[in-house]
Amino acid sequence: MLTLSTLVVGCEQQGETVGARGGVISSDDGRVTLDVPAGALTHDVELTIELVDERRDGVVGAVYAIEPAGVQFMFPATLTYDLAADAADETRAFDRTDVSMDDLVLVTEKADRWAPMADREVDEDAQVLSASVIFTSTYAIVTR
Repeated sequence: MLTLSTLVVGCEQQGETVGARGGVISSDDGRVTLDVPAGALTHDVELTIELVDERRDGVVGAVYAIEPAGVQFMFPATLTYDLAADAADETRAFDRTDVSMDDLVLVTEKADRWAPMADREVDEDAQVLSASVIFTSTYAIVTR
């Protein structure tokens, strides 16, 4: 059984305030974006997307935590993971030569395990994966 623990890299990162009007936040490295639609939140919340400081078995690329964890959205937000940006950083890149974009799955941390996202979109040309999220958590990509 794969046990998960989250250790976030860096100091206190100042987040972006997102409220009833919605908004878009991105990780500092630009790899991960969360697009919160208008009406998904009823009050202002300061959200951050932070790189988690360890490689985990079965995960390709980097792991990101959207903080604070557990914020519920009334309407799904869209989480986007830019794999082309990931490839630019050799310490966090993975060799996609033998992995088809169709074999990649966005997952979220639930009860100390990875759970696949309910939906996902693949843009193979842009090397982008996206999925709907209904709460903030820790997210990663695994292969099928």
